[in-house]
Parts: sequence; structure tokens; C-alpha cells
Amino acid sequence: MPHNSSAETLPHPQDLRQARVAADFGRAAAGYDRAARLQQYVGQQLLGLFSPASTSAPGVGQVLDLGCGTGYFLPLLAQQLAPVQLNAVDLSPAMLAYARDTRAVSAAFIPAPAEAVPLPSHSQDRVFSSLMLQWCPDLPRVAQEIRRLLAPGGEAVLSTLVDGTLGELKDAWSQIDPGVEHVNRFLPGTTLEQQLRSVFPGADVHYETVTLWYPDALALLRELKDLGARHKDGGRRSVTSPGRLRALNGAYEQYRQPERGLPASYQVAYLRVTRPLSDG
Repeated sequence: MPHNSSAETLPHPQDLRQARVAADFGRAAAGYDRAARLQQYVGQQLLGLFSPASTSAPGVGQVLDLGCGTGYFLPLLAQQLAPVQLNAVDLSPAMLAYARDTRAVSAAFIPAPAEAVPLPSHSQDRVFSSLMLQWCPDLPRVAQEIRRLLAPGGEAVLSTLVDGTLGELKDAWSQIDPGVEHVNRFLPGTTLEQQLRSVFPGADVHYETVTLWYPDALALLRELKDLGARHKDGGRRSVTSPGRLRALNGAYEQYRQPERGLPASYQVAYLRVTRPLSDG
């Protein structure tokens, strides 16, 4: 029997990153909602992007929460859209288990990557996906999957983070550890729009800078850890020493504002796409 080379058995880097994403968010499930200030704000904004027809006459067929996480928005989607069927998809089985156990809502809970959702083509009347796309290694593939899932006339509202997010933290790290990445990379807005509009030419995109405030840099790092949103790219680093954390805190102090503290800026893209009625 021929011997497989190590190159044939090594996992693909994208697969490793996706496994890390699922594991990190799974570990964060129980405490995620307490730390999810940004996620809850952005999701509320996103709910308001559904067209008036979606909410003035509720009772659509199927609604998909793609990357549902802890299921925080499932009851709100059920209330706002009154779907016949609510579907909750997430890469992390632990997140799905938490959502199933804690949300008083009738839904189908489906573990799957956003690139390959095991639901029929043209079956979803509405798709909601908040702050999930930035963790996907192949945005055009996810966009194609959303297009496949949408029924003709269906609508998707999406949010994601783009380049410039956590710029203050990135700058502070660069001062004490130059040349080493400590902050997740995000697509530039122009690239995001180009990739999305290659699949949905009429996509509507707008941006918002959301700033959260912290007493010190360590509070920000704790929140990112509690969210499972620590750095995903590259190899694992050892636990950061107290000295390095003090140095980081000192470098971050340049951004302090009186009576507010230290800012962390998030660049949020909001996207609304539709599948034409003629596109059957």
C-alpha cells in the first residue's frame, strides 16, 4: 500500500482557522452575552434594515439566522418576522447547544459552516447574519451560498467588521512588539464591496464607526477573550507576561480621553442584498 506523504495529510490552513474559530466561540458560549455589547448593538441596527414589507405584514415562510451564536436574536427575529420556520445555523456546536437550551423559541438548530448550509436551494425568505462574515475565510463563497439559499424576492441583511477595527489596540501592540500580529485582520471596505457585488450587483452597503470605552487596555483584552474573539491567525502564543501587559497598557494610554477612558473603535459594514423575483 502506498504511503501518504505528510503534505497529503496536513490540514488546510483555512480548516485550521475555522476549527479555531469554532473552538474559541464554543468556549465563550456561557459568558458571551455578558460581554457582547458591540454584537447586541450591531444586531439591533441590522434588524432595522429589513425592508418595510418584511415587517409590516409579518408571516414569511422561512427565516435563517446564519451564525446565530448564542441565539440572542432568535426571539427577536421570531417576533419581528413571525416566520413559519426559523432556522439557526452556527459553526460551533457548543454555541448551538447554548442557544437551544436558553432561548424560548421554536427553531431548527443546524451545525454547519456558512459556506455549506444543509438547507434546500431557494428556501429562505429572509437571512439575518450579524458579525459573522469576518470569521469566514472565503467571503465570495459565503455570498454564493446566501444567494443559493434565498428564495426569489428574498432578502438578506448582513453585518461584518472591516479594516480599521481595533486600530488603537493594533497601534499599541506595534509599539511594544513590532512586526508581530496581535489583532485579527479584516478586509478593507472596498474589497468587501467588490467581493459582495460580484454575487449581488445591487447590494446596499453603508458603514458605521462604533466606539466602546474601557478603564484600561486589560479590560479590553478580557472582553475579547470572553467573546472568543482573540487573534485567530498564525500560531498560538504563550500567555502574555505581566510586564508585556503593563507595556501594552502604557502604550494605549495615548488614546485616553478624560471622563471616558480608553477607546476601542470598530468599523462596521452593514449590507442589504436581495435576490430578484426573476432569478428563479
